[in-house]
Amino acid sequence: MSFDLAIQGEDRFIRVAVTGLPSIGQLLSLIHLLGVESETWEQDKVLVDLRAVETEFTREEQFRIGEDAAASLSHMDRIASLVPTERITRVSEKAARRNGANVCVFDDEQAAIAWLLQD
Repeated sequence: MSFDLAIQGEDRFIRVAVTGLPSIGQLLSLIHLLGVESETWEQDKVLVDLRAVETEFTREEQFRIGEDAAASLSHMDRIASLVPTERITRVSEKAARRNGANVCVFDDEQAAIAWLLQD
């Protein structure tokens, strides 16, 4: 399985875009790497665009994604996850929030950015 990653600094947040077919193991590894990398970012808000991820994850895998996001990225002030409408389950969001990360899932980019930039 292959995937691509793009990290772009915006004015007040970081944009992370994942595309392709990552396995669950690859996505979890990516989350851990982002946790390390984000320690050096000036911004403490991140938009994770997953709309071009073709892999479909089970509810258990979504839960694990949320747990790992909380473990690796809880130092971030806000994490907006952007997914296609049909993939919104809130499983990863609830798992991340229960474990201390301020995560919210969106299907609209402008809504996600507006939430990220709230004071």
